Amino acid sequence: MEELAVRELGGADTSHFRALGMENFAICAIFLGMMNRRKVMVAALALTGCAGAQRFNSDLSAREVGYLPTDTFGDSVVGEDPAIAAMSAATYAFAHPDAMQGRPADMALAIASLEAMAGQFATVGRWSDMNSLAKVQMLNARADVRLVLGVAPDADCQDVIDGLVGAAQAIKRGDSAGARLAVAGNAFTLGPAATLRLLAHFPPVSAANVATQTASRYLYPMGGSGFGAVM
Repeated sequence: MEELAVRELGGADTSHFRALGMENFAICAIFLGMMNRRKVMVAALALTGCAGAQRFNSDLSAREVGYLPTDTFGDSVVGEDPAIAAMSAATYAFAHPDAMQGRPADMALAIASLEAMAGQFATVGRWSDMNSLAKVQMLNARADVRLVLGVAPDADCQDVIDGLVGAAQAIKRGDSAGARLAVAGNAFTLGPAATLRLLAHFPPVSAANVATQTASRYLYPMGGSGFGAVM
């Protein structure tokens, strides 16, 4: 039965689905194999239902979890919870792609924030009570954004975060050579120049918009988002 389930999913990575702790993984997977695999929200809801709404417990490897450097946002968020600052940056950027055009440093920080928080939501105890759907959406959004930016699928999460934050900080201090050097690593397959151009004109990624909006509801009391302010 499980072999049939994996075949129905077209060989897709099922680790995030298995991490939901489902005893009936095979039945759920066969059902999901008949669905549009890009419909992340529907798939996650179906999985949660099959699992009896069990809590999400991720089995992400250490390479898939990373953290923003303490100086990522400089003095602009002094005294603010780092997780809130990161989600604020990511949520605004993916909800307002037009406003992000010509702002490569801010876009780099937004992507780095998504990269970091997707892994943390799935693994860190602080977020153990977060809705499973939000966690699955964030992981899938991270994969979609990586694809657009040309990040290698197996790239170390911390390498991606450090490269993007380094590029953003270099851009803000007018160090174009430093910005290129920051994204010159193997994680960024398009090369430094193309990566920086893309950050300056990043296209909309609907999955990232939906995921960050959904996750933001679980960071504030009474489900408020608090992410309406312009960066």
